[in-house]
Amino acid sequence: MARTATLHGKRVRPKLSNGQKEERRARQMKLASDIASAQRAYVQEARDIARNHGRSLKWTRVQLLKSQNLRDRRRVNSWNAFIRAKLREANAGRDRGDRVILTQFVARNKDDLRVAYKNLTPAQQEAYNAEVRVARDTKVMVVRSNPKAVSHTVSAAFANMDREWTALCAQTGLEGFYIAVRGTVEDLPEPKVFFTQKAENFVRTVLDIEPRRLALRLESWVVSGLDAPIRTKHQRPLNKLISECRALIQEELDYILTKKVSTNVKMNYTNYERRIVERYGVMLTGWPFSGTVRNPSKIGGRAEVEKLLDALNSEACKWVRLTDEELRARVIHNKERQARGEAVYHPRRTRTTKALTTERTRTSSVSSAATSDSNSD
Repeated sequence: MARTATLHGKRVRPKLSNGQKEERRARQMKLASDIASAQRAYVQEARDIARNHGRSLKWTRVQLLKSQNLRDRRRVNSWNAFIRAKLREANAGRDRGDRVILTQFVARNKDDLRVAYKNLTPAQQEAYNAEVRVARDTKVMVVRSNPKAVSHTVSAAFANMDREWTALCAQTGLEGFYIAVRGTVEDLPEPKVFFTQKAENFVRTVLDIEPRRLALRLESWVVSGLDAPIRTKHQRPLNKLISECRALIQEELDYILTKKVSTNVKMNYTNYERRIVERYGVMLTGWPFSGTVRNPSKIGGRAEVEKLLDALNSEACKWVRLTDEELRARVIHNKERQARGEAVYHPRRTRTTKALTTERTRTSSVSSAATSDSNSD
């Protein structure tokens, strides 16, 4: 590959051809597809194991991630491999209770073992190492829940994180904090916290709580199961729920008509088919009740309003645009329903006698005032 030049301190790479771009895009898509397939296979395998053996899915995932095949193994040490082979030779033919333990064997034969190890050739050392690798690959790991081992792993990981965060904050001047707590009662790790000086002052001054107490509160919240969504709408007044339903319907109507009309269209529940559906070509689908779309205040009590609110929030009930064919079919269907006697189209309300009298009085007063002004002139 040609060496890339630099322009004003920036690396200038050669321009890719269309074929190279397509090839790179195909590789990226293939990689993403393979990763997604592996993730789906891993999830399905974990579910099968959990179901077949009566374990929880979380426990099964922990066991799979603890597998030696998914973690980096420590490099084989030639001295340890050599000692292992010599100890096996010394215990050949001995019963379990008569075998020599490792510490005694090394203490008694330390000098001889050192001399023998120095005389090994690289090929012999590699042969001992290969024996250890083969033993690792063929060993059957006993899967068991070991919270203590998990606790040690967590402690070691967060000890490294503390050092890395401290060095990063010292080099870059960043300020912040993190808190990690156990997820279930069966887990053993204690809360892990890290606070820079300013972050610690923020928690104490603004939140008015000690950082350690904040971690304990988070742990109690998670372990007790209070992190599940809490339904608070039963505590709210019914009129508030109705107002929220109306607001959601109106907001979504404004959004879907943004490109069609320049001004906001007010939702018309009384003449919904004529004023909304037929005029603007949109309809509210997924209405959770029988009959036509109605004002949320007229669908029933608290249970019905909450059902409508859930449907609106989950978008099971939402506005959609109608195609020209769908709109024509809708208009024909509405007219057929109206002809059958259904109240699809509601006539406009006529003015009451009191309103007409008031308007006539106002008009006559204005005319009288105009006549008097003209006479005075």
